[in-house]
Amino acid sequence: MKNYFSAYKDAKIYKKIICNVSPVCGLLFYFLVVCRFSAQDADSSGGLSMSIAKSIAGFFLSFKKEHSVSDVMSLANYFEHPLRKLAHFTEYAFLGGFFCGSYMPLAAALRKLRDKRGLKVFYISNVFFVMILAACDEYHQYFVPGRYASFWDVVLDTIGCAIFVWLLYIIFDRNKNNEKVRIRRTRTHRRISGKSS
Repeated sequence: MKNYFSAYKDAKIYKKIICNVSPVCGLLFYFLVVCRFSAQDADSSGGLSMSIAKSIAGFFLSFKKEHSVSDVMSLANYFEHPLRKLAHFTEYAFLGGFFCGSYMPLAAALRKLRDKRGLKVFYISNVFFVMILAACDEYHQYFVPGRYASFWDVVLDTIGCAIFVWLLYIIFDRNKNNEKVRIRRTRTHRRISGKSS
Protein backbone atom coordinates (compact mmCIF):
# COMPACT_ATOMS: atom_id res chain seq x y z
CA MET A 1 0.00 0.00 0.00
CA LYS A 2 2.91 2.34 0.76
CA ASN A 3 4.32 1.73 -2.74
CA TYR A 4 0.91 2.50 -4.23
CA PHE A 5 0.66 5.91 -2.53
CA SER A 6 4.23 6.83 -3.46
CA ALA A 7 3.57 5.87 -7.11
CA TYR A 8 0.35 7.88 -7.07
CA LYS A 9 2.16 10.89 -5.61
CA ASP A 10 4.78 10.80 -8.40
CA ALA A 11 2.20 10.33 -11.19
CA LYS A 12 1.31 13.23 -13.48
CA ILE A 13 -1.92 15.11 -12.87
CA TYR A 14 -3.65 13.93 -16.09
CA LYS A 15 -2.99 10.30 -15.15
CA LYS A 16 -4.53 10.91 -11.73
CA ILE A 17 -7.62 12.42 -13.36
CA ILE A 18 -7.98 9.60 -15.92
CA CYS A 19 -7.35 6.79 -13.43
CA ASN A 20 -9.23 8.13 -10.40
CA VAL A 21 -11.59 11.02 -11.07
CA SER A 22 -13.20 9.77 -14.30
CA PRO A 23 -14.31 6.32 -13.02
CA VAL A 24 -15.63 7.83 -9.78
CA CYS A 25 -17.68 10.40 -11.75
CA GLY A 26 -18.98 7.55 -13.94
CA LEU A 27 -19.94 5.54 -10.85
CA LEU A 28 -21.77 8.48 -9.25
CA PHE A 29 -23.62 9.32 -12.46
CA TYR A 30 -24.69 5.69 -13.02
CA PHE A 31 -25.83 5.28 -9.42
CA LEU A 32 -27.89 8.48 -9.70
CA VAL A 33 -29.56 6.99 -12.81
CA VAL A 34 -30.34 3.79 -10.86
CA CYS A 35 -31.78 5.86 -7.99
CA ARG A 36 -33.83 7.90 -10.47
CA PHE A 37 -35.49 4.73 -11.78
CA SER A 38 -36.09 3.52 -8.21
CA ALA A 39 -37.72 6.84 -7.30
CA GLN A 40 -40.43 6.37 -9.94
CA ASP A 41 -43.85 5.53 -8.53
CA ALA A 42 -45.60 2.25 -9.37
CA ASP A 43 -47.53 3.68 -12.33
CA SER A 44 -44.48 5.28 -13.99
CA SER A 45 -42.23 2.27 -13.39
CA GLY A 46 -44.89 -0.22 -14.50
CA GLY A 47 -45.72 1.88 -17.58
CA LEU A 48 -42.07 1.97 -18.63
CA SER A 49 -41.54 -1.78 -18.24
CA MET A 50 -44.86 -2.53 -19.94
CA SER A 51 -44.02 -0.32 -22.94
CA ILE A 52 -40.71 -2.18 -23.37
CA ALA A 53 -42.52 -5.52 -22.98
CA LYS A 54 -45.05 -4.45 -25.64
CA SER A 55 -42.22 -3.58 -28.03
CA ILE A 56 -40.64 -7.01 -27.50
CA ALA A 57 -44.00 -8.77 -27.87
CA GLY A 58 -44.76 -6.78 -31.03
CA PHE A 59 -41.39 -7.74 -32.48
CA PHE A 60 -41.96 -11.47 -31.91
CA LEU A 61 -45.55 -11.36 -33.15
CA SER A 62 -44.51 -9.44 -36.27
CA PHE A 63 -43.29 -12.77 -37.68
CA LYS A 64 -46.90 -14.00 -37.61
CA LYS A 65 -49.14 -12.99 -40.48
CA GLU A 66 -52.08 -12.20 -38.24
CA HIS A 67 -52.13 -11.04 -34.64
CA SER A 68 -54.41 -8.86 -32.57
CA VAL A 69 -53.82 -6.23 -29.89
CA SER A 70 -54.94 -8.73 -27.26
CA ASP A 71 -52.21 -11.12 -28.44
CA VAL A 72 -49.62 -8.37 -27.98
CA MET A 73 -50.96 -7.54 -24.51
CA SER A 74 -51.04 -11.16 -23.34
CA LEU A 75 -47.48 -11.75 -24.51
CA ALA A 76 -46.39 -8.41 -23.02
CA ASN A 77 -47.86 -9.44 -19.66
CA TYR A 78 -45.84 -12.65 -19.89
CA PHE A 79 -42.63 -10.70 -20.60
CA GLU A 80 -43.15 -7.83 -18.14
CA HIS A 81 -42.15 -9.47 -14.83
CA PRO A 82 -39.03 -11.32 -16.14
CA LEU A 83 -38.04 -8.09 -17.90
CA ARG A 84 -38.11 -6.16 -14.62
CA LYS A 85 -35.97 -8.80 -12.91
CA LEU A 86 -33.54 -8.81 -15.83
CA ALA A 87 -33.29 -5.03 -15.51
CA HIS A 88 -32.43 -5.43 -11.81
CA PHE A 89 -29.79 -8.03 -12.62
CA THR A 90 -28.24 -5.98 -15.44
CA GLU A 91 -28.16 -2.57 -13.78
CA TYR A 92 -26.40 -3.90 -10.68
CA ALA A 93 -24.03 -6.01 -12.77
CA PHE A 94 -22.87 -2.81 -14.48
CA LEU A 95 -22.84 -0.98 -11.14
CA GLY A 96 -20.39 -3.62 -9.89
CA GLY A 97 -18.27 -2.96 -12.99
CA PHE A 98 -18.28 0.79 -12.34
CA PHE A 99 -17.41 0.16 -8.70
CA CYS A 100 -14.42 -1.98 -9.70
CA GLY A 101 -13.40 0.67 -12.23
CA SER A 102 -13.33 3.32 -9.52
CA TYR A 103 -10.72 1.34 -7.61
CA MET A 104 -8.74 -0.01 -10.58
CA PRO A 105 -5.62 2.04 -9.64
CA LEU A 106 -5.59 0.17 -6.30
CA ALA A 107 -6.01 -3.15 -8.15
CA ALA A 108 -3.12 -2.21 -10.46
CA ALA A 109 -0.92 -1.52 -7.44
CA LEU A 110 -1.87 -4.89 -5.92
CA ARG A 111 -1.00 -6.59 -9.24
CA LYS A 112 2.38 -4.85 -9.25
CA LEU A 113 3.05 -6.08 -5.72
CA ARG A 114 1.78 -9.57 -6.76
CA ASP A 115 -0.63 -9.55 -3.84
CA LYS A 116 -3.11 -12.27 -4.94
CA ARG A 117 -4.89 -12.31 -1.60
CA GLY A 118 -5.30 -8.52 -1.70
CA LEU A 119 -6.78 -8.75 -5.20
CA LYS A 120 -9.34 -11.33 -4.09
CA VAL A 121 -10.28 -9.14 -1.12
CA PHE A 122 -10.57 -6.20 -3.56
CA TYR A 123 -13.09 -8.02 -5.78
CA ILE A 124 -15.08 -9.51 -2.88
CA SER A 125 -15.30 -6.13 -1.12
CA ASN A 126 -16.70 -4.58 -4.31
CA VAL A 127 -19.52 -7.15 -4.33
CA PHE A 128 -20.14 -6.51 -0.63
CA PHE A 129 -20.40 -2.73 -1.09
CA VAL A 130 -22.74 -3.09 -4.08
CA MET A 131 -24.90 -5.45 -1.99
CA ILE A 132 -25.18 -2.68 0.64
CA LEU A 133 -26.12 -0.17 -2.08
CA ALA A 134 -28.78 -2.59 -3.39
CA ALA A 135 -30.21 -2.99 0.13
CA CYS A 136 -30.29 0.81 0.59
CA ASP A 137 -32.01 1.18 -2.78
CA GLU A 138 -34.66 -1.37 -1.87
CA TYR A 139 -35.19 0.38 1.48
CA HIS A 140 -35.64 3.64 -0.41
CA GLN A 141 -38.25 1.98 -2.65
CA TYR A 142 -40.28 1.13 0.48
CA PHE A 143 -41.19 4.84 0.78
CA VAL A 144 -42.07 5.30 -2.91
CA PRO A 145 -45.87 5.22 -3.56
CA GLY A 146 -46.97 1.83 -4.91
CA ARG A 147 -43.49 0.30 -4.63
CA TYR A 148 -42.19 -2.17 -2.07
CA ALA A 149 -38.84 -3.43 -0.75
CA SER A 150 -37.92 -6.98 -1.76
CA PHE A 151 -35.21 -9.10 -0.16
CA TRP A 152 -35.05 -11.27 -3.30
CA ASP A 153 -34.34 -8.21 -5.45
CA VAL A 154 -31.30 -7.52 -3.25
CA VAL A 155 -30.20 -11.15 -3.77
CA LEU A 156 -30.72 -10.83 -7.54
CA ASP A 157 -28.80 -7.53 -7.63
CA THR A 158 -25.92 -9.06 -5.67
CA ILE A 159 -25.80 -12.11 -7.97
CA GLY A 160 -25.66 -9.83 -11.03
CA CYS A 161 -22.82 -7.84 -9.49
CA ALA A 162 -20.95 -10.97 -8.37
CA ILE A 163 -21.08 -12.54 -11.86
CA PHE A 164 -19.84 -9.36 -13.55
CA VAL A 165 -17.05 -8.87 -10.97
CA TRP A 166 -16.07 -12.54 -11.35
CA LEU A 167 -15.78 -12.01 -15.12
CA LEU A 168 -13.55 -8.98 -14.49
CA TYR A 169 -11.39 -11.12 -12.20
CA ILE A 170 -11.15 -13.82 -14.89
CA ILE A 171 -10.19 -11.26 -17.56
CA PHE A 172 -7.73 -9.13 -15.60
CA ASP A 173 -6.18 -11.41 -12.98
CA ARG A 174 -6.92 -15.13 -13.00
CA ASN A 175 -5.79 -15.76 -16.58
CA LYS A 176 -2.62 -13.72 -16.08
CA ASN A 177 -1.77 -15.64 -12.92
CA ASN A 178 -2.35 -18.97 -14.71
CA GLU A 179 -0.19 -17.78 -17.62
CA LYS A 180 2.68 -16.93 -15.23
CA VAL A 181 2.39 -20.36 -13.59
CA ARG A 182 2.41 -22.04 -17.03
CA ILE A 183 5.53 -20.09 -18.09
CA ARG A 184 7.34 -20.98 -14.85
CA ARG A 185 6.46 -24.66 -15.28
CA THR A 186 7.68 -24.61 -18.89
CA ARG A 187 10.99 -23.04 -17.87
CA THR A 188 11.43 -25.53 -15.02
CA HIS A 189 10.68 -28.42 -17.40
CA ARG A 190 13.26 -27.09 -19.88
CA ARG A 191 15.94 -26.81 -17.19
CA ILE A 192 15.25 -30.37 -15.96
CA SER A 193 15.25 -31.69 -19.56
CA GLY A 194 18.52 -29.90 -20.27
CA LYS A 195 20.20 -31.39 -17.20
CA SER A 196 18.99 -34.94 -17.93
CA SER A 197 20.27 -34.82 -21.50
